[in-house]
Amino acid sequence: MRANKKNKTRLLDFRTTKNLIKFIIFFFINLLIRPNKKIKLKTLLIIRLDAIGDYVLFRNYLEIISKSERYKNYNISILGNSSWKSLSESLDKKFIDDFIWLNTKRFNKDLKYRFNKLTEITSHAYEEVLSPQYSRNFYLSDNIVKLVRSDKKIGSTGDLSIITKWHKNISDKYYTSLLPGTSEILFEFERNREFFENLLSIKIDLKNPSIQLRNKSHNFNLPESYAILFIGATANFRKWKLKNFANVAEYLKNYHNYKIVLCGGPNDIEKAKEFSEFFKEDFLDLVGKTSLLDLLYIINQSSLLVSNESCAPHLTAALDRININIFVISNGNTFGRFTPYPKKIYGNYFPIFHPKIEKDLNNTKKLINTYGMLSNLDINDITSENAIAKIKSVLNEF
Repeated sequence: MRANKKNKTRLLDFRTTKNLIKFIIFFFINLLIRPNKKIKLKTLLIIRLDAIGDYVLFRNYLEIISKSERYKNYNISILGNSSWKSLSESLDKKFIDDFIWLNTKRFNKDLKYRFNKLTEITSHAYEEVLSPQYSRNFYLSDNIVKLVRSDKKIGSTGDLSIITKWHKNISDKYYTSLLPGTSEILFEFERNREFFENLLSIKIDLKNPSIQLRNKSHNFNLPESYAILFIGATANFRKWKLKNFANVAEYLKNYHNYKIVLCGGPNDIEKAKEFSEFFKEDFLDLVGKTSLLDLLYIINQSSLLVSNESCAPHLTAALDRININIFVISNGNTFGRFTPYPKKIYGNYFPIFHPKIEKDLNNTKKLINTYGMLSNLDINDITSENAIAKIKSVLNEF
């Protein structure tokens, strides 16, 4: 017991020291930045540096901003996460005048890249800077808000999910105004609505995230009737075992005659090889071979999706096709905020949660309070039998 306490103390001391060193290094980098002080009137910079799923639940509000009375005559720039660059430049160019892209992982690790990007970003000064992200990041979006020259810097009161209280106390002062947000956990699409209704002082009638695809040919020889298995995720605790995916694939192929299409990002290529060791049938391997836009077209022609809690379910739910069944394997992390989807937003979203959560599904308030910020439950306590049972119940119903 004493050894465990000593180990925890050492870990906390290490993290405190590491954070202090990080704070000092980034502080000195900030001192080297010389922001442009000449503000151009009618210019707005929107900072949105979170992941692909966050972007999907945010992007429809860009049209609202660009057409609003407040900003309709503004030149609008967006500073975005480079992970969704290709998608945004294809879908949002009607509403955005200038795109600036940032590789967030590199920004946090590569000091030269950080300095160069900060120099680039601060080379322009804006009449207003807008940082709508509810879960603010001290070293990322907040730091950029601090450095960019602007008379109005507007953000959210936010929460403490990825920022410490002492960091937040410091960075709150970077903003000229912080818009209030309810302290209750909200589904992220509704959280964005709350922010922009407060910002624009209007009622926003957006029922759900929406992506409209144009007719487009692709180079993939897709089967007629297929199920997509999306094996990727940004964090390891979100990744279900490949053997489990293979067992689900066998069920879908043998009992529903679906062809299997495997999808994921470039980091999942080795995992695709592992999948093939468990699944001995033919399947189409598109892991690491598609852009986000390609993935949308592939999903749009599919019969169903089985996925980790990642960008894929959000992309699927945003498509104008509303009859794609989405099955999401989740340990319950950020319950109520990103999963499950409210039925009024997307009715064919079927989460397959950790057994501990499944037992309490009628007690939503308890689950939100317990897992709304974080879940430490092991995703691999969810068996392939659990997933197949959920899929059976849905496919028999529809």
